[in-house]
Amino acid sequence: MKKVLLALIAAAAVIAAVAGVNSCEKYILPSMEIIPDTLAVNMSPQELSLYIDSNVPWWIETQDFRDAGWLMIEPFAADTAATVKVTVEENVSGSRRSIVIPVHSQTLEKKLSIFQSADEEPYKF
Repeated sequence: MKKVLLALIAAAAVIAAVAGVNSCEKYILPSMEIIPDTLAVNMSPQELSLYIDSNVPWWIETQDFRDAGWLMIEPFAADTAATVKVTVEENVSGSRRSIVIPVHSQTLEKKLSIFQSADEEPYKF
């Protein structure tokens, strides 16, 4: 009886180990990249695009760019990879301006940086 019980326990352990390996295949390692992650432009109004390459849902902190008042980003969320349109208003302030915007997933955070000069020359670092 002990041998049968030990054989059943051993079989259950093997099945549990194999099931554990198979269940890991269901999970993906989250990844997210912003291409390009930095935009540097001159004072003119512009429409630019960037690509968020992601295998997980992501969202952009909307309060940051809405408070800035000089740019629009859409879409500001998606379930996976997406092309994002960035509209930059004309800079008539007389000063260079910049913003760093967080882009989040459940486990990742990346930064999108946007720089705009106050003249016809592109922003210089």
